[in-house]
Amino acid sequence: MTPRNDIIRDERGAALIYVVLFMLSSLWFVSLAIDMGKLTVTKGELQRAADAAALAGASAVKAQDPNGELDQAQARSRAAFFGAQNTALRESSEPVVIDPNTDIIFLDAHTIQVTARREGGNAMTTIFAKTIGISSMNLQAVATAKSIPVDEPCQSLAPMAPVQIAGGYSTACGTTYDLKIGSGGKNPSPGNFQLLDYGTNCQEPPLCQGGLGPRIECWTANGYGCCVKVGDTFVDTAPGNKVGPFSKGMQQRWDSDTDQTENICYSAYHGNGKRVVACPIVTASSSGGRTNATIIGFATFFLVNNPKHTGGGSIAKGQFINYVIPGNGTTQPPVGPTLYTVRLIQNQ
Repeated sequence: MTPRNDIIRDERGAALIYVVLFMLSSLWFVSLAIDMGKLTVTKGELQRAADAAALAGASAVKAQDPNGELDQAQARSRAAFFGAQNTALRESSEPVVIDPNTDIIFLDAHTIQVTARREGGNAMTTIFAKTIGISSMNLQAVATAKSIPVDEPCQSLAPMAPVQIAGGYSTACGTTYDLKIGSGGKNPSPGNFQLLDYGTNCQEPPLCQGGLGPRIECWTANGYGCCVKVGDTFVDTAPGNKVGPFSKGMQQRWDSDTDQTENICYSAYHGNGKRVVACPIVTASSSGGRTNATIIGFATFFLVNNPKHTGGGSIAKGQFINYVIPGNGTTQPPVGPTLYTVRLIQNQ
């Protein structure tokens, strides 16, 4: 027997309907996956923006405040600025806008919480979910950061040893201090020019090896790679002016900064931090030549001028700031100038 032609046509028609339904459902699932992928990416971008904003806000420690409390107005400004340096998807990638008044709160005098949003008229738009009535999705990310004193900075210490000032340094714009003096300066001891020798035992990057000259250049450009704490006595003063190595290291540091505007105060600076140098404050014997030094505190300074404009690079001057560098936080501030570390304590 042969099948009837009308039955064959009916079966072919039913199969075509199943194929169309399968293709439509598959397309819907693929479309949903694309929108979910966009959601995941946007959430991650918002979290990065919130993290950056919170860390920037937590760095706004009040000048010469022994308690390390945040300057809330400055913290809001920094958080909004650095948050806006990040982008997150909306319809396409757009800068993240953090409202200083509604998106930033202070949990205590040392802690800032920042929310980065894609909500309301700023919500993330969908691509295919519009077909089922979902044209946008509200997303947000929250980050909390805290500033606490450190007595053990880890990495990035420069080999400069500014002289301790009775009563502390001033943060006033236009006020600078000698970080490293030249041959015409007032040496704290004969043959010394406020340079330090950290030695050759550090095995953390950057690995500054070789003779004292190459090490001075490397430390000046990149910082010392290991942790240093108050009370350490392994550091020696480095005799000699070391003009060549020091000037080369200083120029490398300056040239690697993204903001090379001269004669500005730290409050107007928007670079990547290379012009900020962290230095130990030390006590040392008044005898000439190499001598042992004891670290009694830390201070950070902002390089105001291109090194080639300050004594041919053999001199370093900087504006004192309360800045944040990576370190191990403690509840007790170090003796002398206070340095603070900032860390994320929560993000979601």
